[in-house]
Amino acid sequence: MTVKKRFYMVAVILVVILVGCLYGHLRTGFTDVSDTRLLNVLLGNGSEAKNLTVFDFRMVRSVLALLIGMGLALSGAVFQTIARNELASPSLLGVNAGAGLGVVLLIYFTNGNNSLGIWTMPMVAIIGATAVASLIYRLSYRGGRILSTHTLVLTGISLSAGIHAIQTLLVVRLDPNKFYMVNTWVIGSISGNSWNHVAILAPIVIFLALVLYARHMDLNILSLADETAIGLGIRINRARFIYLMIAVVLAACCVAIGGSIGFVGLISPHIARRLVGADHSYYLPVTALIGAILVVAADWFGRAIVAPDEILVGIVVSLIGAPYFLYILAKAKA
Repeated sequence: MTVKKRFYMVAVILVVILVGCLYGHLRTGFTDVSDTRLLNVLLGNGSEAKNLTVFDFRMVRSVLALLIGMGLALSGAVFQTIARNELASPSLLGVNAGAGLGVVLLIYFTNGNNSLGIWTMPMVAIIGATAVASLIYRLSYRGGRILSTHTLVLTGISLSAGIHAIQTLLVVRLDPNKFYMVNTWVIGSISGNSWNHVAILAPIVIFLALVLYARHMDLNILSLADETAIGLGIRINRARFIYLMIAVVLAACCVAIGGSIGFVGLISPHIARRLVGADHSYYLPVTALIGAILVVAADWFGRAIVAPDEILVGIVVSLIGAPYFLYILAKAKA
């Protein structure tokens, strides 16, 4: 089977799985909605109460889960390409930590979400993530080139640990309301958002995803050895920095709205690479679909397992991602 045929087959299967997860996500909540009632609501024949439940509570959450999964997965794919390391991801390279520190500082010095403009938190998250990512890139950069991909990853892990320590010092000084807000955000949760958040996140994720796909040849070249990439005419340091910033903005916006959800940017590209190879024209769409499925399914299961209560999506993703991360490490040592 050719790579192209394999890509189309995998893409169709993943789209079917994603649609199934979205449907299950819409049915599940404090009270389940039957198939007949859900179909009536989607066709515009539902009662006012059911319309409110499905469209204003559940569908918002479904769409945000899809967008956040896509954004984090694509960000992780770009990080792994730039670093040429399967262990690179927004969480391991300090982007989540930088965005998180910005959000914690914002909540610490203000009255919380209710007093902030809807753009404030994403902008602060982008600033924090950009600052930390730039610092990590600079610390790993000597003599016009990155010292090694392992140096980049280890620098990110070390700086992230330090930032998490600062976050902890700030969190223990918060009042109970702010502490609950920060703690929920740090774990990762999509609940409590509105269509306004979708209106912010959707254009960013879709636009940057299209930019990355349109420039997939650049990413293919960046995945090669430096000498080969330079020989093919790409300005490697400039290109790396541009795509690094695209990945940072993607991850930071998703983290600002959905919280610090880990592992999506690590395991989604890894699985996609196993399914369709490393050609970014196939690799990026499959990565985005896997990321969307992972977050939508995690949020769905988090509500279904302990209904009517729920497990935060970040916990469910971590329960899936941590064993897979150990599997990647074991494969790397083999």
